[in-house]
Amino acid sequence: MQKKLNLQLAYLRKKKGITQQTLAEVLGTSYQNISKWENGITMPDLTTLLVLSEYFGVTTDQLLGLTSIQEDGYLEEKTDTDEFWNEKLPYLIRQQKISWNEDYFEFLIKNVWGIKEPVDVLDLGCGYGYIGLSLLQYLPEGSTYTGVDFSANLLQYGEKLFREKQLSAAFIQADILSYQSSKSYDITMCQGVLRHQGTSEPILKKMMELTKKNGLIVSMDINREIELDGIYIEGMNYQKLCNRNGSRKHWLAEYENGDRDYAAAMRSAHRMHQLGIRNIEVRLNDKVSFFSPDQADYEENINNMMEFNSLWYKEPEQDVIERLMNHGMTRIEALAYYQRGQEINDFLKDNPKTTVTWLRGKLITFGRK
Repeated sequence: MQKKLNLQLAYLRKKKGITQQTLAEVLGTSYQNISKWENGITMPDLTTLLVLSEYFGVTTDQLLGLTSIQEDGYLEEKTDTDEFWNEKLPYLIRQQKISWNEDYFEFLIKNVWGIKEPVDVLDLGCGYGYIGLSLLQYLPEGSTYTGVDFSANLLQYGEKLFREKQLSAAFIQADILSYQSSKSYDITMCQGVLRHQGTSEPILKKMMELTKKNGLIVSMDINREIELDGIYIEGMNYQKLCNRNGSRKHWLAEYENGDRDYAAAMRSAHRMHQLGIRNIEVRLNDKVSFFSPDQADYEENINNMMEFNSLWYKEPEQDVIERLMNHGMTRIEALAYYQRGQEINDFLKDNPKTTVTWLRGKLITFGRK
């Protein structure tokens, strides 16, 4: 049982600004016992735990590390801020590479949306304009692309890419919800935006506001449930790979605290319908990745899969577990989640010739204003 507990005594003592000797005097014990408790060599008895809980003003579960002791309450991920995304350019470039089959954009434009005349496209939360680069090669000549994002770093990189490819585009630094335009657009879209909002209605309303009558409104987002079930690693137990270890609690905590919506992709059609958008359809992006060691980018793709699914972390174990606990998991669930990622990572390192299938579960929802 001790291995599943993480007595927070040292943290609480240092936060209170007292020494082991001072705490020992309060409890009527020796500082050597305090040291043993803090280092996990022994554990205090039940009576002492109750005294410690009262002394530090925490619950016994918090003292034992079973629930979070973050004094600031729920800690948001800050994924709806420019500070967060300004550092994410390498991440976004790698993510887009394994998110789309390029010919799927041609399929959408020609076979699904039936676009035959030039159109003006607005991309809200455009990042570095990946969607624009992909669409413009298939859209009728004379079509335009405008990207809006609050990250200066991403926009600068996007402008550079478009110049290199001799493509014309307008990039505007602005917050989506406060963005104003005298122009209306034939297609207004967003990718991976609704996922990082506590609620999607304000964004969808803004998209409607900026779209011409009968124009297309398009949202593209990953569904986390599908994504976690969509990993198969040859040689590992598939049921174990699909074990969420408290993930649903984590997602629910984010959603209820207005941070992120793990099911935004599944809710989009319903939100569009409630807002009066017509002719709503939903498509599942046809990208399914198969990684094998004979591929030159095999190791890079494996690392991307692990990172995008939060299956391994660069931070210390305790920091990760504390954050997961702050987001709704128990310590046991957080530790199991962390260890599951470590187990997958270790398996892939020990089996460098294994193969992997990854279905990401990106839904494309669209309708007419």
